[in-house]
Amino acid sequence: MRIKKFYTVKQWNCFKDNDYFDMQEMLTQRYDVILTDHKTRKEKITFVLKKFNQRSFNKAMKQFNGFMKDFGNFMDQLTRDSTHETNSTKYKDEDSNDLIWGKSNNSIPIWSSSNSDFDNLEKIWGKK
Repeated sequence: MRIKKFYTVKQWNCFKDNDYFDMQEMLTQRYDVILTDHKTRKEKITFVLKKFNQRSFNKAMKQFNGFMKDFGNFMDQLTRDSTHETNSTKYKDEDSNDLIWGKSNNSIPIWSSSNSDFDNLEKIWGKK
């Protein structure tokens, strides 16, 4: 009968780092190696699932809803500022033949050199 050696998984993995020979292989040939804190895949999954409870899930969802509400308010403010500026300077798009949506009375040019665009960038990114 061989002698039993008890190791944790962390201790057992330390024997793997030897470059000259496989220490784990040698130990398993000489001794009966028993891993004390080894968990099967099923045990690991159940351990992780037990960590989640309804209270922590509700807390995370409330925090996520707060982030989404803040983001929505920011986007509303941003679109409100941009629509206010486009209403003051109306651009007409007479050359567009958009068959799906129909003709648009208001259009915003993609490339513009107006100062209002730089003001919007400063609102978003801040001043240098």
